[in-house]
Amino acid sequence: MPIHPGFAGSEDNFDDFEEIEDLIFHYRDLCETLGLDRPALAGASFGGWLAAEWALRYPDTLSSLMLIDPLGLRVADAPAADILSLDPAAMRQAMFGDPNSSVAIETIPDAPKADAIVSTILARRTLARFAWQFPDNPRLSRYLYRVSTPTLIIWGERDGFVSVAHGKAYREGIAKSDLVVIPDIGHLPHVEASDACAQVMLNFLCGDSR
Repeated sequence: MPIHPGFAGSEDNFDDFEEIEDLIFHYRDLCETLGLDRPALAGASFGGWLAAEWALRYPDTLSSLMLIDPLGLRVADAPAADILSLDPAAMRQAMFGDPNSSVAIETIPDAPKADAIVSTILARRTLARFAWQFPDNPRLSRYLYRVSTPTLIIWGERDGFVSVAHGKAYREGIAKSDLVVIPDIGHLPHVEASDACAQVMLNFLCGDSR
């Protein structure tokens, strides 16, 4: 699984990336280098935002699109939480349906090790570059109609970062899309309910004749 430029393990040449468009070109170059022809593209959270931006610009390059609690939209009366300022306990509350579960505490510990602290600092630096004030593109909703790729949208019912209202907005904006809400799960269904999330994705892909 690719690590976005700027996050831990992928810090090289981060200064080359100034906006979302740079990241999209980066991943298109990666797919072309790997010889991937019309891949099925999946992205979660920030990665879901990138995937949506890719799909509206270059829909013919993808066979299908899967978005897991993506950022990117600005929804009236349902703003995204300011996670850059949260401590670990508040972060777990925002990101997990059960913030006291073992997977939540393991993912966001109260006393992280040094390498985890570095990873968090790098992640927040990267998010701040692309989403300092708001983790969205205010023009994205205007152009979602250009996404012609068959799209699956997965959302955690208890997402405290970007609520299900954002999932409904994506569903309304993308014509060929379905929204699946996973009960009692937060912002990271692929982490908190990995089996259920994978099954939903598999059902979507297997039911796809392309």
